[in-house]
Amino acid sequence: MPVIIIEDPPKNMRPNGAIRADVAWKLFLPDFMGDIPPIGKGKMEPIRHWLWGELSKKHGFMRDEESATSHILTPPLTPEGREFLIRTCSLWTNSVYVIEAKGNQVDISVTGENLWTPPVVNVNGRPPVHSAFSKLTGGEEGDRDTHFSPLLGAGKSYVRAYNIETNGTYARFHSHTAREELYLILKGKGTIRIGAHNVSVKEGDLIAKPTGPDISTQFLADKGESMRVLDIEIWPDDERTSKDAVLYPDHEELDLFGQGWNFTVPSVTIIDALDAMSHYDTGYRRKADGSWEPKDIPGHRKREK
Repeated sequence: MPVIIIEDPPKNMRPNGAIRADVAWKLFLPDFMGDIPPIGKGKMEPIRHWLWGELSKKHGFMRDEESATSHILTPPLTPEGREFLIRTCSLWTNSVYVIEAKGNQVDISVTGENLWTPPVVNVNGRPPVHSAFSKLTGGEEGDRDTHFSPLLGAGKSYVRAYNIETNGTYARFHSHTAREELYLILKGKGTIRIGAHNVSVKEGDLIAKPTGPDISTQFLADKGESMRVLDIEIWPDDERTSKDAVLYPDHEELDLFGQGWNFTVPSVTIIDALDAMSHYDTGYRRKADGSWEPKDIPGHRKREK
């Protein structure tokens, strides 16, 4: 059950029931038609999630191999946009073909070379200049970030590798409530702060940061050399929009991210919920310093001092 990608087809050659990636690109990435945005210029998650849903309606390796062929209509594609599309489709089928329109003609019976691509990337070597990695890294050796997820089709996980310069760091000392993380040291050695502890780490070390304990971590390249770290975030949802409370102990800030959230509050305002639960049915107002004062609230008797 192959997927046939038809690039920039004329209006009179659009198979019925085709997946309209041309329209999706206009909706999700209007400034990057047929392309993938450079890191920091746009998000791939919305169009990937949409395409994932469309492919799932016909494809999947438990389905009948004789199921109907899917056609995907696209705008003119850059090499990076084509690689993203081929890699995503390859996760759903064993056969992926690309057909380019020639003038006003498209022969959708011509399949040519099977462009199926495995979900494999190399986290150490410099990617080819003409690969989609040129957009996901900036294309220069030694770039700080390499984002792998758009090419791996990752849903609930987000995978990237980053360099930490000698005597530097990559991120604040922080914890998550929704994102589980795994770190693999690809190169170099340094220190990871884990809660109240400083732990020496080196190439090959794998570090777990599960959700639940709200443990904070931070890497420091403090051993006289730079580091390269593979960072795998695992989210509870494949759109990666879950609400996540991120604590930064050094900065004494609590950031609330996610749908409907985009807040920073001083972490010193966090207080134990025991008092609130013990006086759940009374009326009062909590103040910034953690104290309270009585307040008339409908349905509740006023809490007395």
